[in-house]
Amino acid sequence: MLAGFNFIIIVGLFAQTQKSNWLVGGSALFNSQEVEGFNTTTFLVNPGAGYFIMDDLAIGANIQFSSIKEEGYDAFTTLAFGPFVRYYFVNLGPKTKLFGNGSFGFGNVKYGDSESFTTWELSAGPAIFLNKHVALEIALGYSSQKFQDTDATNAFGFRVGFQIHLGGGKSQ
Repeated sequence: MLAGFNFIIIVGLFAQTQKSNWLVGGSALFNSQEVEGFNTTTFLVNPGAGYFIMDDLAIGANIQFSSIKEEGYDAFTTLAFGPFVRYYFVNLGPKTKLFGNGSFGFGNVKYGDSESFTTWELSAGPAIFLNKHVALEIALGYSSQKFQDTDATNAFGFRVGFQIHLGGGKSQ
C-alpha cells in the first residue's frame, strides 16, 4: 500500500514538466574569474519564460541583465536576449529531476560607446520541486561571450534560480 502511495506522489509532482505546460522563472549568477591578469566579478539576473513542446522538453526566451566590474575599471552593464532549450531527463527522487539547459543570446554592452556581442551557455543540475508549481534549480555551467574584434571570454559558473510551472498540460 505504501509503494502505491509513493507512485502517486511521483506522478503528481512531475506533471509540471508535461507537454503544453508553461515555465516562468529566472536565475541569478555570481561569477569571479581572471582575464588577462585582471580579476573580473559579474552579477547577472536572467528572467525567462518557456513552453513545453513535449513532455520534459521546453523552449523559450531569456532576457539577461548583468553588471560587470573589472579590476581597475568602472563597472559596465550588458543586456542580452535570446532563446533557450531545457530538457528534464533523469528522476533523482520523488521531488527532484536533473535538467540540462542550452541558451544563446544577442546583446549590447554600455560602457562609454555601445558594442554588440553574442553569448551562449550550457548548464545542468537538479530541479528540486518545493511544491507542485515551484522548483529550486541549482546548476553548474560553461558560458562564452564574444565581442566584435576580440577573443571570446569563457567561464565556468554556478547558478541558482526558481522556476514556476504553470498548468495547461495533461492532467494526472
